[in-house]
Amino acid sequence: MKTHPFSFFPALLLLLLLSCNRNENKAAYSEFDLEDKVYAIANVSVADLRMGPDYDAEMGTQLLLGMPMQVLQGERSWYRVKTPENYVAWVQKGTITRVNKERMNEWIRSRKVIVTDDYGFAYETPDEYGQRTSDIVFGNLLKWEGDNGRFYSVSYPDGRKGYVLKSQSHFFDDWKNSIQLTGESIVRQALLLKGIPYTWGGTSVKALDCSGFSKTVYLKHGVVLRRDASQQAQTGIPVDISEGYDLLLPGDLLFFGKKAEGECKESVRHVGIYMGNKEFVHEAGFVHVNSLDPAAPHYDEGNTVELIRAARIIGAVGTEGIWLLDENPMYQIQK
Repeated sequence: MKTHPFSFFPALLLLLLLSCNRNENKAAYSEFDLEDKVYAIANVSVADLRMGPDYDAEMGTQLLLGMPMQVLQGERSWYRVKTPENYVAWVQKGTITRVNKERMNEWIRSRKVIVTDDYGFAYETPDEYGQRTSDIVFGNLLKWEGDNGRFYSVSYPDGRKGYVLKSQSHFFDDWKNSIQLTGESIVRQALLLKGIPYTWGGTSVKALDCSGFSKTVYLKHGVVLRRDASQQAQTGIPVDISEGYDLLLPGDLLFFGKKAEGECKESVRHVGIYMGNKEFVHEAGFVHVNSLDPAAPHYDEGNTVELIRAARIIGAVGTEGIWLLDENPMYQIQK
């Protein structure tokens, strides 16, 4: 049967309307000029970064208050950014403060206070029973503005003012110089996080995934690791586990997954921290301890049979993918 010469017009009109709607959506979602504000600083205690410019997108990682990033792209109310460990994801504009190079360098040069307790609050006045400015968590960085009795007077990247208890924070340089990076300290800090629930993309004491857990434990020692377990597995000093666990030391990272076989490449799916005595602590549902020993009551058969490699971070700080916090390029003066 032939088509009537005018019967295609309703369909054509529908296509034109859909085309207009798509163009309108494209305009609403279009990029915009970043001008000279190609840097940003996290402005909330924990900023979520997603794999696309939408709240429905998968969460990729988190950044802590005061941490710098490079802005690569702007779209709607989202920014595509690169984090200090070179992870690229999208962040909502309300959780960061965009700055130009001069303001970024002012922030980098300023004297900082780091929050050293896992949880706390900043206050609008030097009174812990007064109005709160925000919550704070371990690793948050704030600009020091002065002392006020039991409090530090601080300011945020967006200029807000607040007060944090000295008992919950330290001058960054004093904290950094007090750190002793030892296997025993790594294990001790890891165990202090026991029970924290698993959240995909979590890299703060509020919630963690497996590689976020290892990142956070090492950040508590002033060390920045790469974001994902597969990336962390490519760093550090390899530890030979082909003949057993005798060469492992407390603080070493254990990587679990599938070994390369035939045309299939190695696949790392999980990471934990070795404690000694064939035990490891890891984030799986919540942070807890398991054993590589089949005779142990907390033996983890599933992970043990998929233990494929181990790496030592202690002694490798400053090598590829492992930075001291203040020596990471994003924490340096931007040229």
